[in-house]
Amino acid sequence: MEEEYWKRFLKTGKIKDYLYYKGMKICTQVMERYTEVRPPEGHASRS
Repeated sequence: MEEEYWKRFLKTGKIKDYLYYKGMKICTQVMERYTEVRPPEGHASRS
């Protein structure tokens, strides 16, 4: 999906499209980090 936004930026050269690309990249990194530290199913969370 990130590649889609990158291609759009390369085509248009618009800052808006670059920021969408960076936003998707950051979102992906956060989601990957969350899945790495997520406790196994069945464990109680501290809420």
